[in-house]
Amino acid sequence: MDQTTTTAVPALAGHLHAELPATPSSVLLSRPRLVAGLFAAFVTLATGAALWGGELLLTWDEPIQRSVESRRTAFLDDLFLNISRLGSTIPVLVLGAVTAVVAWRRCRAVGTAVLVATVSRPVVEFTVKALVDRERPDFERLVAGNGPSFPSGHVMAAVALWGLMPVVVSLYTHRRAVWWASVAIAAALVAGIAASRVYLGVHWFSDVTGGLIVGAFFLLGIEALLIRQHARHPCRLLGESWRRRPSSPGT
Repeated sequence: MDQTTTTAVPALAGHLHAELPATPSSVLLSRPRLVAGLFAAFVTLATGAALWGGELLLTWDEPIQRSVESRRTAFLDDLFLNISRLGSTIPVLVLGAVTAVVAWRRCRAVGTAVLVATVSRPVVEFTVKALVDRERPDFERLVAGNGPSFPSGHVMAAVALWGLMPVVVSLYTHRRAVWWASVAIAAALVAGIAASRVYLGVHWFSDVTGGLIVGAFFLLGIEALLIRQHARHPCRLLGESWRRRPSSPGT
């Protein structure tokens, strides 16, 4: 029994999930100027969106919107309609629940974090939208838009769901190349969903920018939760060496 345990621990300690190549905190918190800049940018955008019906932001929002809509084609219409659905409420809630179950099978902490992200994201979205209360663009919409415009809920949902996919992938692979591929796919999906909301005419460019910034800070909060959950319920993939060291933001 003792011999089996001794040989198993090093293998588990080296699992990709124990040492993620990058996390939101390792990217953002190691660059305090970037964090401060993002926070200042969001406050500026939110203030501009809230005052005088968002007229301050229309200086660039309106030209961007009209330029995008003037370049529509039938192919792009279908493409962005399909991409946008990946950030819609029902698909995100369903995929979030399924992903939480899949993650829970390997790591309770990750499953909990995904579930909390799925449930809490709408609360954050609706709160910020209600505070800013900006009207949506109304030029040539291809789909209906409901509720206030800033920030984009689809973008926040995309970040909350697809932004956590690499963590879930890390539970099922030892290969860094596979993990980085999941990061690239997640980033492409988030970018595509953000672009689709402007293309479809239901959000201003500043709305999706605000959604991306809020989403980044949202992921920082979910990562903090994940660290606490790992401390309380360490999964076997972390290994004993991780359990004995103090928690850090980049873990």
